[in-house]
Amino acid sequence: VNAFSEYAKAPALAVQDADLNQLVLNVVDLYRTNEQHVALHTDLHLEQRVRIDVNRMRQLLVNLIKNALEAMSEQGVGGTVRISTRLINEKNQPFAELTLTDSGPGIAPELLPRLFDPYVTTKHKGTGLGLAIVKKIVEEHGGQISARNHETEGAMITLQLPLRAPQTKVV
Repeated sequence: VNAFSEYAKAPALAVQDADLNQLVLNVVDLYRTNEQHVALHTDLHLEQRVRIDVNRMRQLLVNLIKNALEAMSEQGVGGTVRISTRLINEKNQPFAELTLTDSGPGIAPELLPRLFDPYVTTKHKGTGLGLAIVKKIVEEHGGQISARNHETEGAMITLQLPLRAPQTKVV
């Protein structure tokens, strides 16, 4: 019920200029020691500050890292999760791009088109709302998110956030 409530409610964003790289490092530090013995690496090259809701973006990062660790636990211990940031330009619009890549089993091809839909899960105890919440957070920031299987192994989640203030909802 709490997960659905979190997904369903649309709080106004509390945006501020923030260092996305530092936020990534703070969240990664929470998971450096994990029972799956997965190594977390960062490759952070975004030099611009981003207008984000820090708490919502922290929640997004926690959800993505937890999902990667849980997916990788199915194949035993070890492996890597890599989070990278960089500046990209698409159609003369600058974006902050954040990519999370893991060395896990990847995403079942039949799930890829629906991965960010509510209630889509392969976990026995999962609600299927974690990635739906991630997508909602990205969209609240005016961004976009995609998922695919990496060429060699594992999954890759990429999100792009415009380097401008998002349109906030008035509640």
